[in-house]
Amino acid sequence: MAGKASNPKEKETSAPEDDVCLPKEEPPPAFLESKTFRLISIVLYLGGISGLGMVLALYYLIFFDSSMPDIHLKFPVSIGGHPVQKVHEYQ
Repeated sequence: MAGKASNPKEKETSAPEDDVCLPKEEPPPAFLESKTFRLISIVLYLGGISGLGMVLALYYLIFFDSSMPDIHLKFPVSIGGHPVQKVHEYQ
């Protein structure tokens, strides 16, 4: 019996048999899944959209011709049969 009495003491001093597990070390996340990559992609997206808007605005300011075509002189708009604009005579 003395041998049986020593076994429970050995179990108490040895490592406890609990269901507790230490978390395993996870590798750092891949760059494409990181928060830094998401922030960089958002900044690039917003910069691209804003840049295209600026290019379009510069096009309209510099190159776009906003003058009315002469088609309104040939076919004037009339209200009640009276032309709204002067009609030029074409030969």
